Amino acid sequence: MPGLSKKNLLYNLMVWSAVSLFTATQLYLKAIQSNHGTSWLAIFEVQFLVWLLWGCITPFVYWFAHRFRINRQNFFSRLILHLPVSVLVVLLYLCIYSVIWNLNQYASVDWQSFIGIGSVLFLNLFHWHFFIYVAIVGVVHANLYLSASKEQEVKNAMLEKELLTSKLNFLKMQLQPHFLFNTLNGIVSSIHQKKPEVAATMTTELSELLRTSLNHKDLQITTLEKELQYTKMYLNIEKHRFKHLQVSYNIPDDLLQAEVPNFFLQPLVENAIKHGISRQSKAENIEINAERTDDQLQLSVYNDGPSVHEFNEGIGLSNLKKRLTSIYDNLSTFRITGEPKGTRAVVSIPIS
Repeated sequence: MPGLSKKNLLYNLMVWSAVSLFTATQLYLKAIQSNHGTSWLAIFEVQFLVWLLWGCITPFVYWFAHRFRINRQNFFSRLILHLPVSVLVVLLYLCIYSVIWNLNQYASVDWQSFIGIGSVLFLNLFHWHFFIYVAIVGVVHANLYLSASKEQEVKNAMLEKELLTSKLNFLKMQLQPHFLFNTLNGIVSSIHQKKPEVAATMTTELSELLRTSLNHKDLQITTLEKELQYTKMYLNIEKHRFKHLQVSYNIPDDLLQAEVPNFFLQPLVENAIKHGISRQSKAENIEINAERTDDQLQLSVYNDGPSVHEFNEGIGLSNLKKRLTSIYDNLSTFRITGEPKGTRAVVSIPIS
């Protein structure tokens, strides 16, 4: 349950004490003008008590405003909820105010004087204290929006940092440190074997892959269709190393325009090759699947290599998990499961 911190409780006391000083001074000056012989301290004692009531009520209003926050989606329903609560809070305040007034003036409280003073207070002060409740709720919401804005700024900064890290990792080929070198070695080997067509094809594919990555380096979110295009470029190059590599896709057409993190699928495919295809001579199949489950988009990459439940995460998967957390908070999941004949990596993210 959200509540005021010790620091905010101190601020709460200071604010209502300041209001007490202000109103006591104002009433004292009016008393002098009216030739009423009363001391400022006597007025302040009463004002401090009645305003301290709001100091005691404020934590409840703070909690209630947090618990039943007003936003665009629930604007009218929450207003309807806050209205009777505000009336009850103000009525309670005025009842206690009436008791304090009677005790101060008559040193006792009876029902007739309680109702009499309470009626006067209600007719003269209800609307003012109703707006005090509204003001407190307004301050709470202003703080909530300010905090949300600051959190979003921090989140955006983290996203920019993660994207920059992703770009640097890619340019350094940290997604697969030896991928570039293997590709270049393959090109050189093809030239030595007098296979200029293969060397030319690999060079063109590598160039296109790097060009695509640079053209989309500033994107944080892309479509599943574009992510698949980029992944296919990567796989086309890997097929020169793994001649029998077979890749199948099970992607419904209505999910191709779903929004996904940029450059997030390639690390999953790389992981399937590194820990699956390259570890077992008979392994040759990779399956890329996508399906929608309620409000989640679930993507999986399966390979028929060794069944792996746990392994040390490389930079690619580590960065992928951090980016998923940065973008979707706790609304995304990532897991790797060993199956009887292979391993499957599954990512689940929100989908609109």
